[in-house]
Amino acid sequence: MSVYQLTIGDIECAVLQEGAAFMDRDSVIARYPNADPAEVAAALGGNEPSGSLNLLYVNSGGTRILADVGFGETGPPGMGGVLRGLASLGIAPADIDIVYLTHFHGDHIAGLCNADGSLAYPNARYVTMQAEWDEWMARWQAASDDQNLERFRGLRDRFSFVAAGDEVAPGVTVVDLVGHTQGHSGLLVEADGKWLLHVVDLLHQAFQFDHLDWHFGFDSDGALAVETRRRTLQRCADEELLTLFYHLDFPGLGKVEKDGEIFAWKPIN
Repeated sequence: MSVYQLTIGDIECAVLQEGAAFMDRDSVIARYPNADPAEVAAALGGNEPSGSLNLLYVNSGGTRILADVGFGETGPPGMGGVLRGLASLGIAPADIDIVYLTHFHGDHIAGLCNADGSLAYPNARYVTMQAEWDEWMARWQAASDDQNLERFRGLRDRFSFVAAGDEVAPGVTVVDLVGHTQGHSGLLVEADGKWLLHVVDLLHQAFQFDHLDWHFGFDSDGALAVETRRRTLQRCADEELLTLFYHLDFPGLGKVEKDGEIFAWKPIN
């Protein structure tokens, strides 16, 4: 369990590591379908693939927000760090007011329920993009994924839908990151002239800063994901934003820099 606390102006934040599910090299190499596997292997070099799951917690004026829920109690070995991290901060799951779901891939939503089927965050309301809900209702229906269909339909009355630019809480606004999924989104935290941009799954491995055009195997729209990646990284560099990535090495925080046409990742110390 790892926790990294920080403040953005007067807004309290923390990065909570759900786990460090490091993947083997072959699995990583296979996840970029429009790239030559030899080039992916060369880009990875001798480095260990990134595999951390870095979740954002925000307390804005007493409204407690958790962006995604990781795997929770039912995840693979080594997961469940978010629940332990919240406990270390003196926060019970029942204290969470808003669960913001950036998208519906399993490593972001599986922790909605405990092992016994009860809600992990029983007092929270759930917020996401309408396009994300629509995409996954259709995909789960086509795949006869009754477990997810029943779970989310049962929670429908707790959901509200937002659009880019909407404020979730004071100083916390929605950012469109479409491409990885049809409703992939992040959060911008802003207070007192300080900013933190949570870009979630904009990319998954550090070598993608040098290979922005490589699609990720789980992208709903690879070409659109590339376009969004370029535009968002440019914004991060231009505005010198503190940036958070869900899957880069914990805590996934740093700055995006650009030299000519080349982006570079500068993680915090």
